[in-house]
Parts: sequence; C-alpha cells; structure tokens
Amino acid sequence: MKIENGLIKEFNISGIKFAQDLIPITNKLARSQLAMKPQHITLHNPASGNATAQNLTDYADSYSGYKSWHLTIIGINVFQELPFNEVSWNAGDGYNGPGNRSSISLEIGEDEVSENTAKVFVAYLMKEYNIPIEKVLPHKIWSGKNCPAYTLPHWDSYIKSIDEYYKEITKKPHWAEKNKLSLENKGIAINDTRYDDFMTRGEVFALLDRIIK
Repeated sequence: MKIENGLIKEFNISGIKFAQDLIPITNKLARSQLAMKPQHITLHNPASGNATAQNLTDYADSYSGYKSWHLTIIGINVFQELPFNEVSWNAGDGYNGPGNRSSISLEIGEDEVSENTAKVFVAYLMKEYNIPIEKVLPHKIWSGKNCPAYTLPHWDSYIKSIDEYYKEITKKPHWAEKNKLSLENKGIAINDTRYDDFMTRGEVFALLDRIIK
C-alpha cells in the first residue's frame, strides 16, 4: 500500500477490493476541507448491520450534514471517502473536538471478514502516520456513543490482532537475510530460514557439499 498526500495511490493486497469514491467537494457540510495531522484512528460500526459498502459510500457522498469518515469497509470491499489528511466529522465531539480534528475514521461492517479487512488498513495507517496502537480508539471514547457496538465486546482481542499484524508488516529483516539472498543468486538454494537455530552436522555436510565443487 502506498499513500501520497492522504490518498491511497497503490494497493496490491490480495483478497481485498479497494476503490476511491471521495465525497464531492460540493457537499460542503460533510466535506470539511480542513487540514489534519492524523494522531488517532477511530473505529466505528454502521448503524445498519445490513449495509453494503456501495450503500455506505453512496450515503457518504449524498448525506447533507456534518457526518463523514475516511474509509468504508464492508467484507472485502473498501472505499476511501476522504484524504487521510483532511478532517472528517465522525466522532460527535464538536467542531474542535480531538476525535474529529485528529483521527482517521473507519466505518467497519459488523462481521469477522470486515474486521479482518479493517485490520490491514489500520496497521498500514499506523505505519504511515506513526500512530501507536494505544491511539487506535473506539468511537465511544469521544462521544460516549455505544460504537463500534459489534466490536466493543471483543475490543481487547481485536486490538491485539491489529498490533500483531502491525508488528508483522514493520518487522525488520534478519541480519543474515542478505547473505541467504546472495547465496541464492549464486545458485545455492537454502529453503529453510531458521536463521538463529544451530546447524546439525548433516546440514553442515550438505552445505559444504553445495559450496565445494
């Protein structure tokens, strides 16, 4: 995933269908056009558990009021509604409230598939904007509303799964990976990547046999 100027420019994560459908600038109530430096990520569930991603993105485009969010995520379908560096009216904490003014907002379907899809985007947004897991928050934090109603009962386990995925995509390569790749370029294939395990005598013999011609 590649993000430039608040917009996802490249997306190649298998199994997820991504598209941009930005709220029109002419929708002057929903579209704040206020600059934002993201400091939080706020998670929501839609009021209707039966909404499709297309339903929600159409609603976001046409709603005439102070309501908007950055990503719509239902199942494996994702729409970007706003640039991530623009304020959305998502948190219900007022014009200058920190939930509105500082958080990237996601509307996530009320099912496991939607949550798994959202996990990918939350982790990449954490990486892009240097947002710690402690600042991935439920809508309820800002306004007291029981939202995300589907996710709140298992919030701790969901946050843990997001953090694990974040650590996976930000993990630095092992120091010896460059040596393994160099050997492969020389025609010495090593299929096992147990970098920190001890070698058996058999593995030493096999490796020497490959090296010594």
